Amino acid sequence: MFSYSRYVFTALILMSACGFAKTVELATFPIPLMVEDSERGLFVNLTKEIGKRTNKKIHISVYPTGKALLAFSGNKVQGIFPGLDVSIPKRSARSSAFYVKVDHIFFKKGQTLESVKDLEGKKVGLTFRYPYSKELLLNKKIKFEFAADDVLNMRKLAQGQIDAFIVEERSGLKALQLSGEKDILFNKEKPIAQQEVFYAFQNDEEGKELAEIFTKTIEAMKKDGSLQRLLVSP
Repeated sequence: MFSYSRYVFTALILMSACGFAKTVELATFPIPLMVEDSERGLFVNLTKEIGKRTNKKIHISVYPTGKALLAFSGNKVQGIFPGLDVSIPKRSARSSAFYVKVDHIFFKKGQTLESVKDLEGKKVGLTFRYPYSKELLLNKKIKFEFAADDVLNMRKLAQGQIDAFIVEERSGLKALQLSGEKDILFNKEKPIAQQEVFYAFQNDEEGKELAEIFTKTIEAMKKDGSLQRLLVSP
């Protein structure tokens, strides 16, 4: 016999489960164009779209780079983006790549700097806690100077305080725009390094499940063309 009270009780339980679905906590850090704040940026837009497509409640916290990595390694968040091999623990659960980070050498007009070898004997600007290739960092013939952010490094380059600045192409161009500096160039055809970018999650059952969900969504977006459209700057 049909029990109306049992039906109502079951419906309430299901509604409660939906209403109190666990929020996925993700950490990230400021990157010109890619992560402007918790609501703006190409990578933020992608994360929101993945949340919509998977019916996941996602909360994004923006920290300084070091604190974002500590929040992830200390299990204070379930995931972090953008993840790269050089900065994320190898045992973490990972989504498939959604972007390729292409680093270039930015230099002042009148110079030509296109390789790690070209940087030997030079003063090269890096952004604090930014993930760089081992080939670059292990070269003892290069003198590195660190700055707090990309915009400051662009200004130091323009003022002659450094000879070159290594940064990802698109965020570098955005930083150049924000700095207001001129006569700074890079060779688009000769990147200094390329690294795949992914979402990293904790290496537990929940993290592995999230990595699989994000991977399926990213791959579907690659197939329908929406990933490329979403990551094109406005």
